[in-house]
Amino acid sequence: MAKRIAVTTLQGSTIDILNVIRTNASLEYQDKVPEITSATDIPKVGEIICGTPAFANQFINALINRIAIVRAQSATFNNPYASLKKGYIEYGESIEDIFVQIAKVQVYDVEKAPQREFKRTLPDVHSVFHTINWRVVYPITIEDNQLQRAFLSAEGVSDLIAKIVDSIYVAAEYDEFLLFKYLLIKGITAGKMKPIAIGDGTDLKVAAKKFRGISNVLPFMKTEYNEFGVKTTTPKKRQAIFMDAQFNADFDVDVLAGAFNMDKAEFMGKLHLIDDWTTFDNERWETIRTECDGVEEVTDAELALMADVKAVIVDENWFQVYDNLNKFTENYLGSVLYWNYFYHVWKTVSYSPFANAIAFVTTGATISEPSSVTVTIQTKDESGEVTVMALGLDPASATLQNYNFKFVQTEALVEDGIGVQPYGALIIPASKASEEITLVVQNVTTGTVYTASTAITGASDVGDTVTLAKE
Repeated sequence: MAKRIAVTTLQGSTIDILNVIRTNASLEYQDKVPEITSATDIPKVGEIICGTPAFANQFINALINRIAIVRAQSATFNNPYASLKKGYIEYGESIEDIFVQIAKVQVYDVEKAPQREFKRTLPDVHSVFHTINWRVVYPITIEDNQLQRAFLSAEGVSDLIAKIVDSIYVAAEYDEFLLFKYLLIKGITAGKMKPIAIGDGTDLKVAAKKFRGISNVLPFMKTEYNEFGVKTTTPKKRQAIFMDAQFNADFDVDVLAGAFNMDKAEFMGKLHLIDDWTTFDNERWETIRTECDGVEEVTDAELALMADVKAVIVDENWFQVYDNLNKFTENYLGSVLYWNYFYHVWKTVSYSPFANAIAFVTTGATISEPSSVTVTIQTKDESGEVTVMALGLDPASATLQNYNFKFVQTEALVEDGIGVQPYGALIIPASKASEEITLVVQNVTTGTVYTASTAITGASDVGDTVTLAKE
């Protein structure tokens, strides 16, 4: 089970830090390293610690693993959306997100009781899995002479901690901020949120009215505001509001609070400012994108679409972000007299398709359904009896319209003994390898059907594409 980690801050001086480390060190360390009572004792203690490699290792390890972690909570940059994380997962690599639809209702009928008595009524259960997809490491080197200099002044140890924090934790916090922004941009431009037009964005009264209407309706059971179209609610207490800094500046806080039917204090607790919707620090993750497929580039086309986005309301449960590992490892290199420390950060970064999510966009935004979609054969596996293809699907044109495309098992496919799973697994028996297959997909969110203009067969290969046009 995920758990929250308490936030604390470092309030001690260098003298306090040195004494805390001594209190938690080995008996030999406590016996040889005296307790400090004044700043004049700091250089003397430093001489003992730096002159004994075993003590230096104990000191630097305690500094990193205990004091610096506490100090990080008050770093110069903290992810403003950290409260939306779901907690820390100590064991396991995946989270199962389960949604159970509300039960069906029947008319009470005594005559039908016998046939109902033993009839199975299975719940309508949906589930998705969120797995660890962010594994990064932040390295830092601490040299012997840096440790020695830390004992030359009353602020030396605190300055050393600040150096560690500024180079590692600020970077980790900034990356976490980018991950939340990444989720929002990708979610909006990939059609995972319901777009609501608010005029041209200049009439704040029109925008405020739209905010109020959607915020008021979300606590009721609806299907149109989440990707999978399940019946669900988002009470006021779970509504998270995102606005870019400039658009938010145009509103009076009291007006906004009134628009969401919240008092000012409650509203400010739900409001999350974002710098803007039209830029993203792609350069920051360039190395990561090169070496793994965990994240993609935020494209210019996606950022162009985001220019029409003014605000977002999501259920807090839309964010499925967990910490899986936050750990320091170290290695002392005696040949060059320095410590190498590595801060490992593993996260599960995903979203729930069962949670409500709405994007407020200007009237000029592209929110019409795409006229066509493109299916690409991504993988192909053949055996003597069957051919299995994995099909990928993308709209032919960028749009903010929400969509959830699923492949349709048509009657023609059933008759031919060919199977297609909703998410794109195509199963072709060897006896039907030459059969021409017409693919059909449906936007579950709107009900729109798309049919292929050309067919594929068992001979089709990886990379081949088929265009499906809207009926």
